[in-house]
Amino acid sequence: MKRFQFQLQSVLDYKQRTLDELMVQLDRAQSRMAEQERKRDDARQRLTAYDAEFAEKRAEGFTNVEALEYEAGQRVLEQRLRREQAVLEQRRREFEAKREEVIEARQETRAIEKLKEIRRGEYDEALRKADEKMLDDLTAARRAQAAG
Repeated sequence: MKRFQFQLQSVLDYKQRTLDELMVQLDRAQSRMAEQERKRDDARQRLTAYDAEFAEKRAEGFTNVEALEYEAGQRVLEQRLRREQAVLEQRRREFEAKREEVIEARQETRAIEKLKEIRRGEYDEALRKADEKMLDDLTAARRAQAAG
């Protein structure tokens, strides 16, 4: 009997390569998201430090011009924080979309792998039956030769 050959092997190989590439893309998306989280946290820390400095200066007393300057600086830092948060949300959406693609690709690959296992089991069973038949035929031939 000829050796086992899975007819969808090229499809399985393609799906596996696609899955591998999607995993690399998912890793990149996760890295971008982590980097953006660091940027957002940095912006949050800067705003918190600026607010603390502003409160300290207010307690010491300062002019209206200084107060306006601090408020303007505070607005700039708040805008930066909102911008970094918006970018982070975009990175999260990209990551989640890529994660969904990976999940789908894994399911497709596993389905084909399962089909391959089934086909391999069928092949092994057919091979076993062919071996049994051959042994039965040999035994029958020897009996006939011994009787004959």
